[in-house]
Amino acid sequence: MPIKENTLILDGYTLTIEELMKAGKDLSMKVEVDEKNWPKIRDCRKLVDKWANEERCIYGVNTSCGGLVDYLLPKERDNDFQKNLVRSITTQVGRPFEDTLVRTFMIARANSLCRGFSGIKEVNLKIYLEMINKHVFPLVPRKGSLGTSGDLGPLGCIASVAFGEWKANYKGKLMPGKEAMEAAGIELMYLNAKEGLSLINGTSGMVGLACTVITEATNTLKNSDIIAAFAIETLMGRFNPFDPIVHEQKYHPGQYATAMNLTKLLKGSNLAIDELELSIKLQKTLKEHKGVSVADIPVEDAYSIRCTPQFVGPTKEALQNAHEVLLRELNSSNDNPLIFTELDTFFHNGHFHGQPISFVMDCLGISMVNIGVVSDRRIDRFMDEAHSTGLPPFLCKEDTGVRMGLMGGQFMTTSLVAENRTLAVPASIQSITSTADFQDIVSFGLIAGRKTRKIVENTNHILSFELLCAAQAADLRGVERLSPAGKIMHKAVRETLDYMDKDKVYIDDLEDLKARIESGEFVEKIENELGELLIVHTKE
Repeated sequence: MPIKENTLILDGYTLTIEELMKAGKDLSMKVEVDEKNWPKIRDCRKLVDKWANEERCIYGVNTSCGGLVDYLLPKERDNDFQKNLVRSITTQVGRPFEDTLVRTFMIARANSLCRGFSGIKEVNLKIYLEMINKHVFPLVPRKGSLGTSGDLGPLGCIASVAFGEWKANYKGKLMPGKEAMEAAGIELMYLNAKEGLSLINGTSGMVGLACTVITEATNTLKNSDIIAAFAIETLMGRFNPFDPIVHEQKYHPGQYATAMNLTKLLKGSNLAIDELELSIKLQKTLKEHKGVSVADIPVEDAYSIRCTPQFVGPTKEALQNAHEVLLRELNSSNDNPLIFTELDTFFHNGHFHGQPISFVMDCLGISMVNIGVVSDRRIDRFMDEAHSTGLPPFLCKEDTGVRMGLMGGQFMTTSLVAENRTLAVPASIQSITSTADFQDIVSFGLIAGRKTRKIVENTNHILSFELLCAAQAADLRGVERLSPAGKIMHKAVRETLDYMDKDKVYIDDLEDLKARIESGEFVEKIENELGELLIVHTKE
């Protein structure tokens, strides 16, 4: 449902990724469940209570879990077991996720629970919402999830705080979970049959992380088009290969969108070459009939320039596919068992399995590596005077030799390309059996999301140096010859650092440019002037 009066209303079916991201970051936004959902939530719980009282054999209701699934439990031990279940799987390690990302996990979990198939009590779901709205942020270390019985460890960190254990950040202070709940004025959960399982047995952690990744990747891909165009014109590349009419003849939605973006961004440039005019110029040389001669400018551009749409397009399509998969997963019931009130029955199932998320994160991660690869190849053309159409070596015009220019920056970008390639090894194929062979095929979805997020971050570092190179080249070529988009980007870079006519340590400048890329500032500047940049093109 849409956000109304700074309140996100969850109904379990219509939450968008964009709404989730906005609510995750905007701590002033309240999160509520649609009033229409509460009757089904209550009816679902009534069925669970009925079956628990009847002592029907249902997983997580009156049985133990995981490798101890065959142990049948008496009803009077349900609270003990549900808390012990959460305690026992809360085994994450490493640096914690940021609070806003944990909030995203919790909103995603609440959206799934409010569908009314999970059996949580109304009072406990309302406590969960209070934790979100009163900014109790459970501490969730980022490593250790199998991603198959859902995100047991990450969601267990959250659930354990809900009944007064583990740790949470509240008002900027890390404190025991019980103290955080008391400080926020929130009642502790009392868990009955299935409730601990409902809180932890789902994909909401990896979904929240993956939605964050694709949001960040979308921004990176738009920046990559902007920076590619800036580099292409300052390398005096040709704009004709990007004409949309060319890409209609080999139509792929991501490729076509990239070609449209580059055409828009290069419009008005007096540096980018019109190959039709170049052809006429070279025709004159041929007509002189002086035998074999060599053109003083390349007849065609290298693939890292000319094939940018074909190279970048598949990454955009991987992103679009990930978006569609995650939107479905976000609005799903993804725990086990599911309670069907309309059928007066339950179904044991495997909806907690994270393979769809793990797979699309792996595909996106592999694809995003190529954005860094093509950027690094254009950087190499800036560095090499033999391939830069008249630029000095390493963009070093003054005191060359005594000065090294921008040579060292490529060390960083090439290193990060290599690092990204190691990170691109898929997590979704790494299944290792555990839990006495009960969880015998697992997804590692949270690992896939973490790796892909690091690839995106590294790519932003690479793009920051390509941007710096393009600005340096623009000063050498003549800023007045830039396209309107190029002038916007040159001005933006020069707000961070001046033209480099002397060597300096510029780590802080690169970090600043990278932070500005990640903020979306450059995309906003360009789109305000030229209109929206496309990720994929949709035929009407």
